[in-house]
Amino acid sequence: MPKDTFENFKGFWEGEIAKIEKEAIDNDGVNLIRLRFEHDSLHLEMSMNEEYFTKEMHLELNMLESKLTVALEIARSRYRLRNRGLWARIFGGIVKKLPEKL
Repeated sequence: MPKDTFENFKGFWEGEIAKIEKEAIDNDGVNLIRLRFEHDSLHLEMSMNEEYFTKEMHLELNMLESKLTVALEIARSRYRLRNRGLWARIFGGIVKKLPEKL
């Protein structure tokens, strides 16, 4: 049973990481996802006895967290790049509308 619980957790988050890698996510979204992962992993560790939560599981959990961190940073960078262009277009439009001589 505990092994199944860990495998379900791992499978769920591997799927989420695959989705995150393809998205553009702002800072708030990144922080919420990170908090959800921390909450879920803490809940997992608390629900499993020490005898079931092995070193291998702990290492896999750390690797999963590393993959999530990389995916979130890529998604945050993608969001910034997309919105940098948006702000440049908005600012450029405002500057064009300003009178040349005041």
